[in-house]
Amino acid sequence: MSGQMKYRLPVSSPQFPHMQHYIEAIRTSKEIQDNRGFYHFAGLHGAPGRWCWHHQFSRRSNLTARVFLPWHRAYLHRLEQSLQDIQPDASIPWWDWTQVQGIPAAFSTPKIDGQDNPLFDSEIILNPPQVPQPIHLRTSRNPDTQMPVFSFPAADVNQDGRATLGELVDYLIDSVSAYEQFNDLLESVHDSIHGYVGESMADVTFAAYDPLFFSHHCMIDRIWALWQKKHGIENFPAGLKDVVLEPFGLTAGEVLNFQSLGYEYAMSLDDIPISGTGLERVG
Repeated sequence: MSGQMKYRLPVSSPQFPHMQHYIEAIRTSKEIQDNRGFYHFAGLHGAPGRWCWHHQFSRRSNLTARVFLPWHRAYLHRLEQSLQDIQPDASIPWWDWTQVQGIPAAFSTPKIDGQDNPLFDSEIILNPPQVPQPIHLRTSRNPDTQMPVFSFPAADVNQDGRATLGELVDYLIDSVSAYEQFNDLLESVHDSIHGYVGESMADVTFAAYDPLFFSHHCMIDRIWALWQKKHGIENFPAGLKDVVLEPFGLTAGEVLNFQSLGYEYAMSLDDIPISGTGLERVG
């Protein structure tokens, strides 16, 4: 990998260059059967690895800690590095569920240009001793008819009794300055999207095998990045900065500055400054 800043862009039509790079990288990654491949990374979250952190808990740790956001940032970063080893221009696109109604076409279309779409689903094959009983299934989705809304008056801009995803995200970024409150509220929004998609995404054991998982979590990471730009990159509990985010070998403190990990967020390629520094807010 080069030291050049990589830009994560929103999920778009499969014909867009950044989507083509990503789709091709995922397709190739799924063919790799060792720890450089998609299925290895998918298995770190739920079965068989079960390393994930949710609601201050991980099955692999005795700690109680709010490291949901940094753990998943490290997770995306390591997957993205592996994809860039395959396709240097690949980056994980973020699914802006505040704007896009339903599952994006790039993920809901079974075939692209006559080939199976690697973002549509995944085949999960796990056997003992990885898991107690053999698992052989394909990921699936059963999305609700409407995107989630919330009873959250502080974010309900038009006072119609329901805060939309967009209203709630804007409120979190603009009005919640304490990391602990921000983390907990954002994790609840995160949970609602997993529930909205349903089926595999609603099951921690299998969620990460659905490629949509990573674009969902990329959106979560982007929201945290925007919040950090407003409320401070180091706005994070000091006592948690040394927590090691296993199995990635990074501490929570080492992933706070996402630009130091080599990526930024942009709404489109037009937003990327000619200088390429990526130091200004562009998303």
